[in-house]
Amino acid sequence: MPRILVDENVPRDVQEWLVKRGFDITSVTETQLRGAKDQAIGNYAAKNKLAVLTLDNHFSQVYRFFKGNQLTVIIIKAKPATPVNIIQTLDNAQKRINLKEVTGKLLIISKKKVRVIT
Repeated sequence: MPRILVDENVPRDVQEWLVKRGFDITSVTETQLRGAKDQAIGNYAAKNKLAVLTLDNHFSQVYRFFKGNQLTVIIIKAKPATPVNIIQTLDNAQKRINLKEVTGKLLIISKKKVRVIT
């Protein structure tokens, strides 16, 4: 299962849910990246072969800076962005995709749809 770097805007309850589901996560708050710009987070994730999980739409621009399959970004669109809505969105997406097959892609996920952008 891919390793995930969880952005600091993702609630703690969601991070705990991911761990219970068997995901290997690192929170941005556990690194020296707390408060860092998105580009620095993207660089760290690419260097360490981590997928970025975020609520921040601007990460789609960060994704475009990387060539080939260097960075995987997963943007969650859950409105409102409560832990319950985010978890439901992730649970629905997990049933539709295999993270190993979308390495190096940009994923935009909502409750009803998963968009994979290359």
